[in-house]
Amino acid sequence: MTSAIERVPPHLRRYVVEQDYGQYTGIDQAVWRFVLLQMYDKLQVTAHAAYRKGLGDTGISVERIPSLAEMDACLSRFGWGAVAVNGFIPPRAFTEFQAVGLLPICAEIRTAQHLVYTPAPDIIHEAAGHAPLIVDPQFSSYLKRIGEVGARAFRSPEDDAVYDAIFQLSEIKERPGAAPDAIQGAEHRFAQAKQRVRRASEAARVSRLYWWTAEYGLVGKVDDYKLYGAGLLSSLGESHSCHHPSVQKLPLSVACADMDYDITHAQPQLFVAADFDQLGDVLDELAGTLSFRTGGARALSEAAQSEELCTLSLDTGLELIGHVSSGSAVGGTNVLFARLCGRYAFARQGRLLPELSPGDSKECWALIGSRGDGTSLALLNEWRPGDATFEWVLGEGAVFSGRHARRHDASAQPVFEGRELCLRTPAGVVQVPNATFVFGGALLGAGAGAADPNYYARTEPSAERVPQPRVYPAHEARMIELYARALSAHRSASSTEMLELFHDIHGVLDQQYPQDWLLRWNLLESLVKRGLRGDLADALRSELTRLEREFHGEQPIASGLRYLGFG
Repeated sequence: MTSAIERVPPHLRRYVVEQDYGQYTGIDQAVWRFVLLQMYDKLQVTAHAAYRKGLGDTGISVERIPSLAEMDACLSRFGWGAVAVNGFIPPRAFTEFQAVGLLPICAEIRTAQHLVYTPAPDIIHEAAGHAPLIVDPQFSSYLKRIGEVGARAFRSPEDDAVYDAIFQLSEIKERPGAAPDAIQGAEHRFAQAKQRVRRASEAARVSRLYWWTAEYGLVGKVDDYKLYGAGLLSSLGESHSCHHPSVQKLPLSVACADMDYDITHAQPQLFVAADFDQLGDVLDELAGTLSFRTGGARALSEAAQSEELCTLSLDTGLELIGHVSSGSAVGGTNVLFARLCGRYAFARQGRLLPELSPGDSKECWALIGSRGDGTSLALLNEWRPGDATFEWVLGEGAVFSGRHARRHDASAQPVFEGRELCLRTPAGVVQVPNATFVFGGALLGAGAGAADPNYYARTEPSAERVPQPRVYPAHEARMIELYARALSAHRSASSTEMLELFHDIHGVLDQQYPQDWLLRWNLLESLVKRGLRGDLADALRSELTRLEREFHGEQPIASGLRYLGFG
């Protein structure tokens, strides 16, 4: 069996870390249990039918934080795998992981202060949210396909600024004890980054479709639906509030790609897919509008504006990999002109051409289209002028000239090297002393990234282990020990032994931790499930009710009590 790490494209391996399971504390395990026990109870009724079976089949238990190695082994049966990452990874990397059937799962877990919802990635959302529905073949296929489309959709520099601002805001909000002014500053930077976005990029539109389906999707009818989005399947708050009439339910269509979202707030509307087959139909409709499918002048413009590494696909079969520093239609002609700078390479059918090593010493020019008489520029590939000068009239007022230096035959596709190249157009003159250049009759598509992953430098998995070791103040360390003792008793002690230990723990809580509600809930949950309703259970219930009032409903104590039958 091939392990997940062996399936990770070499250039993405630097994002992979090792899950250090021993670093999860008793509090971490209590957070997992509090959320998963309640989610599982509710979602058996409200989630898509695949959810219940999918939890167990993908290696997830409501009782403990999952081992990602065990999840990986379980997911392999469905053509998927799981790898640990540390927090946010770039959106491009995330889509590339999904395209090859890998779930990148943040190994960190949310703090007890953010049980209901956290804007930062964590193992509850990414494991218990995304994994269960993978057992459904149609949904599994959709996740891979939207990963493939997202990996080829062009981002914009403004997208990257928004991503950086979201990353900072989410990290600060999840940080225990974050100062209000630090949160406000991060919120301000996020708002500024959003305001600077001039237009929705291709990647932004794919991201919106992903958000309204894989993250916050409903399936069925607008008045009779089930939950399947990971954001809903992992949120105590929104899995409940999403049913409120104030949250508008809209039939899913490609129009959702024009609906922006805010990762830091509850969603005001949700989209309902008729079934999982419709997800693929909507994705196909959106993909049909993107540059890697449409080609032509608009695709070249998208490639240039994105400033990303890209692949230009010509009708000759040649693929150019590099950064388009400028790309536009040559005025008065049917010709597109692209300049690739920096490190570039050539490929065919997604494979680098070994006879043409990646170039980095000169520019690469591409002239694509037809001359004024309708003759395809691809026919110029037959030209063999030796060291002679040349001058080609491309159209009215547009002339390409220079001196031919060398011709490379790349799998029947010639690539030329020239000197003193000059492109004169009504808009101006472009000159370079040396450049590689190619001809084509049409630009079939332009997509983000390299056609062949071997273009990228190889990387190795990080030596980082996550969660990282933490040093706790003495007061907090004693609390963590109480959680650990309670959890151990819950799992293995007899009822008599557990009750005796819980009395001791409760005494410490009264004296030293009067505001801690989560451990009190864990004690009460264990007692209720063993049928030990008595003085201790009554005291814990009373204290939790008091703490619910003192926290003004800001902690999910009431939902925890309802789960235990104290509605």
